[in-house]
Amino acid sequence: MNDADRPRHRARPGHGSGRRGLARWVWVTPLALVVLIALVVSWMGLSRDDEPTEETECIAGNLTLMVWADPAAESTAQEITADYLAGAPVVRDFCVIPQIEVRPTADAAADYLDGSPGAAAVWFPAGTVDLTGMPGAPTDPPVVGSTPDNVPVPLIAFGSSSAVTEDAARAAADLLRSVTGS
Repeated sequence: MNDADRPRHRARPGHGSGRRGLARWVWVTPLALVVLIALVVSWMGLSRDDEPTEETECIAGNLTLMVWADPAAESTAQEITADYLAGAPVVRDFCVIPQIEVRPTADAAADYLDGSPGAAAVWFPAGTVDLTGMPGAPTDPPVVGSTPDNVPVPLIAFGSSSAVTEDAARAAADLLRSVTGS
């Protein structure tokens, strides 16, 4: 039997080979759609203005961090709070702004022992102070400077208590971390 005598069978689409033939547009359309979506998402991501602004960092506004400093420790307190402020501190969506109030160590200690609301969250006394009975007081505050008479100046960051609000205590802890590095 020669080739001319053999019956010619045309394979019908979808029969014989086990493969179904799909139109090309069925594959091209979803692929083009995925590429288009990827381009739009990339363009939007690259064109966003992500410059940090004060408004985005300080969603909750400003938080004044009250700092009490003995007159002899005032220069140490000013130096440390200025360095802290230069770092643009943000705690719990508040921009923290330290504010120093000069108070003699004995007066500040009496106010802390009283435990009345409104006490400063940060205290720079002149010399070592007995912190026993002061709500939220640390057990071993670091010495961060000295007075002109070489009296040690500890940095006392109070925790949350009846005298110090939680936000102020967190800001005080942040200031302490910025000074001690831990």
